[in-house]
Amino acid sequence: MFSAENIACVRGEATIFEGLGFCLQEGSLLLLKGSNGSGKTSLIKILTGLMPAAAGKVSWEQKPLKDNDDFRRELMFIGHKSGVKLDYTVEENIGFWAKLYGTEMLVAAALKFYDLTRYKDVAAGQLSAGWQRRVALARLIVVPCKLWILDEPTNFLDEEAVILTASLIESRVNQRGIVVAASHIMSSAIAAHTLFMEDFALARGDAAEAAA
Repeated sequence: MFSAENIACVRGEATIFEGLGFCLQEGSLLLLKGSNGSGKTSLIKILTGLMPAAAGKVSWEQKPLKDNDDFRRELMFIGHKSGVKLDYTVEENIGFWAKLYGTEMLVAAALKFYDLTRYKDVAAGQLSAGWQRRVALARLIVVPCKLWILDEPTNFLDEEAVILTASLIESRVNQRGIVVAASHIMSSAIAAHTLFMEDFALARGDAAEAAA
């Protein structure tokens, strides 16, 4: 179970959102929606433990994230940036993650899934942003984590890769995984929870009172 309770985020003296919460059981997909500046990336950082919340708590299996080894072991986070090693080949990038989890036998399948086999010996830095994003997402196939947290996973992707990514997420959920994804455009063919960031924004009147 992955849950957030009464989460608030503050930047400088401005409250970006407050009172945000959810509870996700195994086999759940949560889509985060909101305009630019609504706090999606800040929420992602809080949910991954990269940034503390101004208020509230986030828990994995009913335990706080801090010093939670089980959470770190079960988390695969792909951020707004692709985070590939530019001087590694495509195959080396995916193989790096596979080696960490002893899943080297899945590298070929990951390459094939995202149509990367033809580029396997090419340095990632020579690829376009869209193909680098495919390389980053291919690690999801070789990493058997239960929880995926994805910040704008469809960034730079063409229509084909968006469809592939949506199907990969749906497979993870159907395998009893938990996926949290922030995206402007992604939808799902399976039942999903949707959290609209604006629903937790501080009302204008309250914001003015708080700033006074």
